[in-house]
Amino acid sequence: MQVEDIKATVQSRLPATLASKVYVAVYPDEVVIVLHPDIELPQADTPDQQRRSEQALIAQQREATRTQRIKVAKELQRILKLPIAWGMRIGESEMLFTTRSAPVMTRLGRVERDVLDTLVAAGVAETRSSALAYTVRAFALEHGEWLAEVREALEQVRQVRARLKPSRRSGAPVITPFNNSDAADTDAQEEGE
Repeated sequence: MQVEDIKATVQSRLPATLASKVYVAVYPDEVVIVLHPDIELPQADTPDQQRRSEQALIAQQREATRTQRIKVAKELQRILKLPIAWGMRIGESEMLFTTRSAPVMTRLGRVERDVLDTLVAAGVAETRSSALAYTVRAFALEHGEWLAEVREALEQVRQVRARLKPSRRSGAPVITPFNNSDAADTDAQEEGE
């Protein structure tokens, strides 16, 4: 099942107002589905009020659609053999509801460990692990545009690879012998330039 098939399944199982736009990301350990409901937003006086309004609508829609999302997730999990994580985006606010937390092993030098230990000592995080997660989120927030460009470029690479359709060869490829007179001509041209 491809990303477009997953989108189509979600859109056919959920109300159009909830799943008018669907973002799907397939990872080796889970599938993340972010719904973009077609909801009219009340205009707030400040950006902070707007953000709180969007987050309140997300929380409301999360609860209102829980049963439907669980039903769709069970169907997709059976087909894909991967857990389904849900999220929602309204306006400029996005919230992921159920994503996996997976251990990631890494080796850090003294300087990097000092940064994590400083975050723990300052009370920003309780453990080095949560300090590292905080640092990754801070990087993503600061460099979101750049990460989006990289993801877009990677998706284009994936599409090109999918179009290549490699085929098996019978036997070794035929290689034409290198002609020494061609090399001499090229050398003579380069010396003349």
